[in-house]
Amino acid sequence: MYNTSNQINMTNVRLAWMLAKRDLKNRYASSYAGAAWNVGVPLLYALTNIIVFSILMKGRMGSNYSDVPFALFYLLPFSLWTIFAEVTSRSTSILREYSYLINKIAFPVWILPLVPFASALLGQAIILIFISGLMFLQGIVPANTASIFFLVWFIALILTIGAAYAVSAISVYIPDMGQLVPVVVNILFWLTPLLYPATIVEKSEWVWVRNIVMDYNPFYYIVESARLAVFGTGYFEWSYLGFAALAATLFFVVGVWIFRKLQPGFADIV
Repeated sequence: MYNTSNQINMTNVRLAWMLAKRDLKNRYASSYAGAAWNVGVPLLYALTNIIVFSILMKGRMGSNYSDVPFALFYLLPFSLWTIFAEVTSRSTSILREYSYLINKIAFPVWILPLVPFASALLGQAIILIFISGLMFLQGIVPANTASIFFLVWFIALILTIGAAYAVSAISVYIPDMGQLVPVVVNILFWLTPLLYPATIVEKSEWVWVRNIVMDYNPFYYIVESARLAVFGTGYFEWSYLGFAALAATLFFVVGVWIFRKLQPGFADIV
């Protein structure tokens, strides 16, 4: 029984990987640049933000990040954010894209929300390589805690998977999610201290702003944990990592529960 179950799981994993590779290939099949668009667009977007905000944030980075080049200050957490933004936005249509597979009786529908991860992870890998090269050119040596970044990455991945399951399932029943989710993701981007240091928010007179941007925002803890781990500019807050892990677990459990709860009706709608 164990061997049979193990073989089924491995078959599902291989199927997920095959669909993910095909998705990455088909997505840019008709364009000249191909998959380069998947990397070039986020980098161009990031470069624009770096040019603008490196000027706006000059002298306002706070004691922790005053010696960190703004490009690295932004790009490191952006590498985690970009996979969440891309996967969550694509999740609104992923089940409809593969509706012909949902009607197959034996097909494991649960692998479909994982398909967009191939292109997202490719883009993230390129950004991380770019960050490594930039750190080398700037002569910045990663802190002794830099290995914790991989744990932060895993936590961000779990949170993204949970969001992908929830969004993909709800989008089957509410098509307007295709318009709503990108707007929410964009708002969340600006409510997360990616382009600005959290110290600016800490000094705000409005307590509710701090609550939204920092206290109740799981991405704040992910962003700060990533920066502190790699740059070592301050004491690493393990409580931040703990809160982020708790939030990611909650997102994952709720997302999977929503997906399983709504799955029986997928075939009738898509």
